[in-house]
Amino acid sequence: MELKLKINSKNIFPKGGVFIKSASAEVWLQEIQNIGLSLDSIAVFPIPEIRANELFGCLVVFNQGKNRITDIGKNNFYQLAACKLFIPENTLITPELTEGEWHNLFSEEYHFLHPEIGLVELKEEVNWTNLLRLPMQKEIEITEPSKTVSIPQFITSMRIEIDQEKILETIENPLSEEEIIGKMPFDMQKVMKGNQKEMDKFMAFLDKNPKLALQYAIPLDTLGTSRGDNYGKFSFGSKNVFRSFFSKIGDLFGGQSGGLTLIFRLIFVLFFVSGIRSCSSGNSNFTAHSFFVFVVVLILVILIISFLSRGESSGSGSASGGSFLVDSERFSTLQSKYEKLAEEFIEKGEYQKAAHIYLKLLKNHHKAAEVLEKGELYTEAAAIYLKYLKNTKKAAECYEKGHAYKEAIALYKELNEDEKVGDLYMMLKHKKEADKYFNEVIENYKANFQYVKASLVYKNKIGDVTEAQEILLEGWKTNKDAGKCLNNYFTNINSTEELSLAITNVYNKDVSPENAAVFLHLLKHEFSKDQKLEGLTRNIAYEIVANRIDKNPDVASELVHFNKNNKLMLKDVMKYKLKAKKKTR
Repeated sequence: MELKLKINSKNIFPKGGVFIKSASAEVWLQEIQNIGLSLDSIAVFPIPEIRANELFGCLVVFNQGKNRITDIGKNNFYQLAACKLFIPENTLITPELTEGEWHNLFSEEYHFLHPEIGLVELKEEVNWTNLLRLPMQKEIEITEPSKTVSIPQFITSMRIEIDQEKILETIENPLSEEEIIGKMPFDMQKVMKGNQKEMDKFMAFLDKNPKLALQYAIPLDTLGTSRGDNYGKFSFGSKNVFRSFFSKIGDLFGGQSGGLTLIFRLIFVLFFVSGIRSCSSGNSNFTAHSFFVFVVVLILVILIISFLSRGESSGSGSASGGSFLVDSERFSTLQSKYEKLAEEFIEKGEYQKAAHIYLKLLKNHHKAAEVLEKGELYTEAAAIYLKYLKNTKKAAECYEKGHAYKEAIALYKELNEDEKVGDLYMMLKHKKEADKYFNEVIENYKANFQYVKASLVYKNKIGDVTEAQEILLEGWKTNKDAGKCLNNYFTNINSTEELSLAITNVYNKDVSPENAAVFLHLLKHEFSKDQKLEGLTRNIAYEIVANRIDKNPDVASELVHFNKNNKLMLKDVMKYKLKAKKKTR
């Protein structure tokens, strides 16, 4: 019998396999992976070529009920006829076979029919174990990297490391001495030695170029000024008491023509007086003449030395130093110019330049610190507060504002402000250190019977509500600010059920005749807090009033608060109090 394939418009047999046309087993495996099939769920049969020892392709047999295949790429579906023969899709077999013919013509093995190679019996499956070669395993030595520093996802705290001396150097000396000396339009050495002409040059330069002159400005108070008189006196170099003495004498005589006239008049008077005394005595007295000559010589010597002393101080100056006078008008002008320039810098937001004027030139340390603090240059302000003003408290506050927490902590430790130290350690995420200082604060509060404050530190700073409650109960039991302690104790309880239990426990264990009135007052607040507490607080109030009403009839008024909707209660209380007063009369 000759079997032939005939083209048909549809498949009359179910799909049972996929034909992969290739002689390479590697291609087969790749196509099977592309289709999405696993090797343990299929059977693969090689298809021989017409020529010996060559392959035409392979047939992948699958279970259509388990494997839902839609995309097979460039490959072809095959129909399985009578569970015996695989034929291409959209074909049928002629002549049509009966069931007996199928059984007689085909064995138990699968058969494959293709127009190019004919009929092939599929006897042996592909043994993938023989075909697949595992890659050679290489011994790899794994080197573990060193433990790395974890990169934080969030910034939890920030602090600034500062160098106080460097900060002050920047404010005090914005330019180096070499930069200043090389650009001076006047002789600074002569200015510093008191030369009035050079001082006038400096003042003129300050008027024309205030900002530039600021780089060369001389501090007012570093020259030894003496304020409050008509003149400000500036002293430089080594001090010579002898020379200063004669300089003052020269000032007395003025060094002018009027002074010289006074000297000569004095000498003439001495001659005249001496002549009269000689005539009256009738002879020449050697002693009187000697005294007269001595006085004249002494006056002349003093006059000469004083003029020489004045000449040194008013000139360019010598290396040994001297002194000069600056009139108050020039001094005030220079001071006002400095102050005006500082205010201009503040208006422009150049706070560091303004602080330099106040600190270095005007010697107003407090104003310099205030300007820097206003400009939010907190670390610079702190350095001035600490070094010049010795104000540790302000320095610590400025360091804290400037995030220089390390320096702020050190200063707060000096000030024994343990709570502030703890707060800053918390900002740095050093909770263990923070708790140590918070506990010091708590112990100080407890020693002074400030139980409420101690509990707040436990609750808000350390985060331990249990210990906070224990301290509040201790304050209630020891009758130290008892009312506030118990009120805070009840406030810290959020659950109504827990609050009911706490009120009952405190009433049964820790309420005595001494503190019953305070407890009754606190119950008013708890009664109004929650409707669920009204019954409990009202009953306890009745018991307290009942125990105290004999000794204190006025306590009956407390019941009105627990019966606001009962209008008769107020009348009954008034009647009872009136009756009690009549009995006592």
